[in-house]
Amino acid sequence: MTERTVFMDNQTLKDNWHAYMNKPSIWHNKIHWEMPFGLINDPNGLCYHDGKYQIFYQWNPAECKHLNKHWGYTETADFVNYSIPQLALAPVDDFDRNGCYSGSARSRNGKLEILYTANLKDAQNIRYPRQVLAAKNSDGTFTKKKIAVDDVPKGYTTHFRDPYLFTHSGRSFFIIGAQRENLTGCALIYEEIGGNWILRGELKTDYTDFGYMWECPNLISVDGRDVLVFCPQGIAPQGHKYNNLYQAGYLIGKFNPDTLEFVHGDFQELDGGFDFYAPQVLAQPNRNILIGWIGMPEKENEYPTTKEGWLYSLTLPRQLKIKNNTIYQLPVKELDALCRSKQQFNDCRALTLSAPCKITLDIDLTCENHWQGKFTIGSDELIISFDKNTQEFCINRDNLTLGGKGRRYFTISVKDNLHLDIYLDTSIIEIYCQNGEQAATACYYAQEKLSRIPFTTNIPLNIIVCDLDSFKLN
Repeated sequence: MTERTVFMDNQTLKDNWHAYMNKPSIWHNKIHWEMPFGLINDPNGLCYHDGKYQIFYQWNPAECKHLNKHWGYTETADFVNYSIPQLALAPVDDFDRNGCYSGSARSRNGKLEILYTANLKDAQNIRYPRQVLAAKNSDGTFTKKKIAVDDVPKGYTTHFRDPYLFTHSGRSFFIIGAQRENLTGCALIYEEIGGNWILRGELKTDYTDFGYMWECPNLISVDGRDVLVFCPQGIAPQGHKYNNLYQAGYLIGKFNPDTLEFVHGDFQELDGGFDFYAPQVLAQPNRNILIGWIGMPEKENEYPTTKEGWLYSLTLPRQLKIKNNTIYQLPVKELDALCRSKQQFNDCRALTLSAPCKITLDIDLTCENHWQGKFTIGSDELIISFDKNTQEFCINRDNLTLGGKGRRYFTISVKDNLHLDIYLDTSIIEIYCQNGEQAATACYYAQEKLSRIPFTTNIPLNIIVCDLDSFKLN
């Protein structure tokens, strides 16, 4: 394949960026990454290269539809200051004219390399996915180097996408989401041998009939344990579990790179909220950082920002730890630098917030069985609560006029004290319970521009409020 450098009109994008960002909006967020125009979704290509974190993501810069997928790109040294976004990949070649779909990246021998799924469809709408290798040039542009995998293995359908590069036992692999011909989901493993990517086979798990497609698989090591992060599609709700249209979760276990066996525990969801999907993990020797897509496929009607010409956001970067066979998640410590003022309130039942802010709550449940907190969003309400008897936390959006409705429940381990860290942005809330035992992400939309958000609670609390600066674009 002849090398071809992707055309990018990044200068125009940069020249107009601040004008785009200054367009009036009552919903644009301040500490969550999003585009002021078009649709973004899966975070892609997360890696550390040349002293900075590289963050790519799916982006349709033309409209709020799942079409015309490019790769957007920014970098940061501290998760506070970010470069003005560029277009890294565009669907301009014959093999990817229907979209540069998701993938991953790595830094090797001083070079930044990308592996992504090139999407091509024929006149009958039949897919022809290929896995393409690209690289960053010295001038900051990207070149599509070669097709690394040109076909779909026998026994699998063309739902074959989202390669994730990883190393294990000193060897280089990628894992990719797939669908068997019997329409069940799985993941395949390829190994890099002699500069070529060789199919090793299917990852062997106990979940042989768990949804019809596994999207966005990641195979990582956390605290000495192997973890498979993936998104099974087509899982029916089970009580308070699997209540979103598509799920994102993980298995903790042990991966054998020779036999491809993965001995693991039960599937657990990564986020208990309404709006979380397609996470990717930036794997480092000393820590793992997860970023997810704040949104849900096929639910575009629940996001009124489409009226302003933009759609979806990315989560705060979260560091992962394992405790009690559970993934714990908390925003990275670098975000503490956004705090510009801090106040402590003792025995507080009501206060007024301004977004963005972080509120830390310690809730004494020694003599109480039920706690409720209420955010007043103009004439609407967003309610969170915890029932000590059932150990269930609830997020209730039934009293919001705009956006998605409903309730989400998840279980956390609480004896007498419930600890919450809540990041409140203009139209996003991220809740971290019990120092990261559970995380939950939800969108909310005010009907008018809000300068203040009252917060009330049914019992007196000790609350710390940090008003946060917006992240910076340089």
